[in-house]
Amino acid sequence: MIAAAAAAALACPVEQARYALRGAPQVTARFRKVDSGPEWPSNLALATTFAASGHTYWWLPWNGGSSGRLAVASTTDVAARGWRPPSPDGGTRPHGDLDYLGADVTYKILGSVPMAGNPAPAHFMLAGLGRRLYGPGFGDPKDEPGAPDTKQFFDLDGCGANA
Repeated sequence: MIAAAAAAALACPVEQARYALRGAPQVTARFRKVDSGPEWPSNLALATTFAASGHTYWWLPWNGGSSGRLAVASTTDVAARGWRPPSPDGGTRPHGDLDYLGADVTYKILGSVPMAGNPAPAHFMLAGLGRRLYGPGFGDPKDEPGAPDTKQFFDLDGCGANA
């Protein structure tokens, strides 16, 4: 089973990967290729979608340079007409930043955020996702899938343009 999952992860471009939140598969995630400019060199946006409310939250992956931090920065809807990425030094970040941790199928930690055209990580974690999106004063209570602090890990669930 691990060998099959490893082969699927290696063969899946990140832009075609579909993820489900562990323990709450009604919450899904996908990476979408975007023109994010030189300040956001992954050229990807991450969409997290909550089926209960229909809300989609967008994030831009980033590597922290000399700090070594891997994270995602909240952004406005990348599919909206006229969308532009925020300044890396500020700009509109509706839900701030979250630490990102990617892993391969054996849970070996990956040293960078996904980049457009590269293989998809088999798993990733968005540390603090629960507190950020459905904690007190944030988001929609319908989005809360239960035990928010434990619902942060996404697993590769499919691959393909329509996966």
